[in-house]
Amino acid sequence: MPTPTHAIWPTLPPAFANDILLSVQKTNKKLYRTAVEVMAPRMGVRVPILIEMPKAQRHATWIQILARPEMEVLSFNILSTWLIDTQRPMLCAWLDSLGIEHADNGCADHFPPPPDAALLKKGVDLLLKQFDPIVVSVYLRCFNQIDETHWEALDEIIRTDARLQTLAPMPGA
Repeated sequence: MPTPTHAIWPTLPPAFANDILLSVQKTNKKLYRTAVEVMAPRMGVRVPILIEMPKAQRHATWIQILARPEMEVLSFNILSTWLIDTQRPMLCAWLDSLGIEHADNGCADHFPPPPDAALLKKGVDLLLKQFDPIVVSVYLRCFNQIDETHWEALDEIIRTDARLQTLAPMPGA
């Protein structure tokens, strides 16, 4: 089973994780507001107090909370929103490498049966030649959490390809 997205947060460099949250705050105010409302009680503060906190302090705490299993849905939504809003060329390159039809934003409506490992490896190689390995690693982990994917061969590549180990070790890896 692929690693859930909540397990990504503690592996990210703190400044990078903060940048993700800042990006989501700028591009998707509704999702960010939902995060504020979800986080406030978990932080033991009211929403107005949370909003007044310096963003760096707020986000440092959020990163710890997003690492909890019960935060999987919010974690996936934040990471996928960030990827779609900021990493479209990479998303499109990945789907193109697999021959998957997609919209201009790098999102697909349908996924084929699991591609063979050689095709997946070729796609991973392409991404790693063109994009930051940390971003590729986050994306592939998120991609393999989509309900229609969960591709075992991709999970194996993520776990074993040294180029994708730019994050801290994943639990169970």
